[in-house]
Amino acid sequence: MIRVLLLLLLVLPASAQTLDRRELRGRPVLIWWPKKAVKAPVVLFSHGYRGVNNQSAPLMRSLAKAGYVVVAPNHRDGLFGTGVPPEPQVSFDEPALWTAETYRDRAEDLRDSWSLVKGDARVDPSRLVLMGHSLGGYTAMGLSGGVPAWDVYGFHPRAVVCFSPYTTPFLEHGPVVLRAPVMYQGGSEDDFITPPVARPGGTYERSSRPKAFVEFEGAIHTSWTLLDPDYEELIADYTLAFLDHFVMGKPLSPLLRKRGPRVSDLRLEQ
Repeated sequence: MIRVLLLLLLVLPASAQTLDRRELRGRPVLIWWPKKAVKAPVVLFSHGYRGVNNQSAPLMRSLAKAGYVVVAPNHRDGLFGTGVPPEPQVSFDEPALWTAETYRDRAEDLRDSWSLVKGDARVDPSRLVLMGHSLGGYTAMGLSGGVPAWDVYGFHPRAVVCFSPYTTPFLEHGPVVLRAPVMYQGGSEDDFITPPVARPGGTYERSSRPKAFVEFEGAIHTSWTLLDPDYEELIADYTLAFLDHFVMGKPLSPLLRKRGPRVSDLRLEQ
């Protein structure tokens, strides 16, 4: 199973003519550039635990096509083709034991990845998006105010987008106060991760506004990766609808106003 996962996740699409490859601490960083990047907003993407930076490549290409620069590092805990990733720093079943030091290395990866493009004349550093899947969602939230000790990294994103995010450590500490509008995406069959976000008194309800939540009918935890292509278009549509409004300043899309096909839950509070 691990071999199959690696084969699927490590394939880079031949059509991605704007794909740039860099290196950070001996691990690859991928950068998707729009064909005509002029003061473009930037998305920093953090993959899931034991994932890889191109695990959501179709979405990255959709974001680049829409005018976003996407920067995605490989974290130390990822499956990136060499060796076996370490065990969790702290058990995912014991969120009360998580501290500001838990996965701080991920926060530092995003800080240093940001430095690769922040000074580039093609980007607009004032329009930053933090985005992540699973543990990457935790990382994005932590850098947006969820982990106060990580404020030293100086992130002030315009928006945060979390795909099936691991959020239970935040629920141990009261309200989830972020410095930017946040979108949570989950799946009706994602039994371990989505319920803490969606339930009464869960992460969505405790989060500061503006905030949105969309749950895809039948989606599982890997539906935001190359392992489950059935949701690629839906994920891209809802992600861009959110970013178009909160980053690009466009009118709110009808997608975010009324629940559509294959969506089992939709919420928006501004």
